[in-house]
Amino acid sequence: MKLTDKPIVGILIGALLPIICLAIFLPLVAYGKGYDSVADCISHFQRFGVLYKIVSLSLMPNAGLFFWWTRQNRLSLARGVLAMCLLYGVAILAIYFV
Repeated sequence: MKLTDKPIVGILIGALLPIICLAIFLPLVAYGKGYDSVADCISHFQRFGVLYKIVSLSLMPNAGLFFWWTRQNRLSLARGVLAMCLLYGVAILAIYFV
């Protein structure tokens, strides 16, 4: 097993990639739609009940990594990314029901 083929590396990448995607996506939407700040955009999404959908879409790069690493036979990395997807899924359910 290579140093980079460990589940902890997959967990770290799986945790950071959706945050990076949201950090890129939300300012683009906020300033493209004319909101004063990103916080206004987030509150608007939450008020209309679509915030959980936006967070769910940020997991798409994780799914791509999971399938790519599975094809590359780097199953430990794929396992770590899948674990983080499941944890994000629990967080998305919490956002939906709260």
